[in-house]
Amino acid sequence: MTTTPPPDASPVGSVDKALVLLEILASAGPDGMTLRDIAAAGDLNKASVHRLLRALMHRDFADQSASDQHYRLGAAALELGHSFGDGENIPALFAPALASVSQRTQELVHLGQMDGTHVLYLDKVEPERTLRVWSSVGKRAPAARTAMGRALLAADGVRGPALEAYALATGADAAEAGREISVEHLAEVVDQTGERGWSMEIEENESGIACVGVALVRTGGRSVSVSVTGPIERMDAQRRTEIGGLLREELSRLAPTGFQVAPPA
Repeated sequence: MTTTPPPDASPVGSVDKALVLLEILASAGPDGMTLRDIAAAGDLNKASVHRLLRALMHRDFADQSASDQHYRLGAAALELGHSFGDGENIPALFAPALASVSQRTQELVHLGQMDGTHVLYLDKVEPERTLRVWSSVGKRAPAARTAMGRALLAADGVRGPALEAYALATGADAAEAGREISVEHLAEVVDQTGERGWSMEIEENESGIACVGVALVRTGGRSVSVSVTGPIERMDAQRRTEIGGLLREELSRLAPTGFQVAPPA
């Protein structure tokens, strides 16, 4: 005779434990956690946790850093989330807002979302006048070096030691030498972004180019950000402030249902 598990028990215990570990790793963020802390957080046996983590790593749902031995979410988990998010067709939802901002500023406008320590470029609207700037939908750039990424870090409440991974990512590629961002500078920039409600970067991602960004948040979903990019000769301090206000105004007016402009801290 078979026995029926209690209503609050998972029908497959090992699967349930693996899902618990994924939730713990997700909450740990880019800093990750030690095996001991993961076991304590899940109230699970340390040996069992180690076996489950090895299984998750086999499928790339978890990763372990060689430098500090911390476990983090793997690329497969991130791609799973991205695949689900793609079903919303976020670029189509934001198309009217991007078109309006580009029309009013006559500058290049981007839409992005966080992807680990980087920003993923989801869409762009180019102005009628030409602008020679690196920009490609589907590409990624270190979040700490971009206006979109800084807006997202501020809106998502990433502060203190959690910023270190984002700062380190700016110097990870030899081709990016000379564009590293210190964690101290990043912390100051994120605080300023939170206070005024919009972000900026000046020649920190590309020479001769400045950007202004605003993040939008939503309940139960990932944040997005929109930026305006232009040559520094057209993006002086006064115009950056004007664009920051314009972005907040247009996005508040045209953002899809469920999204709202991140409020100043």
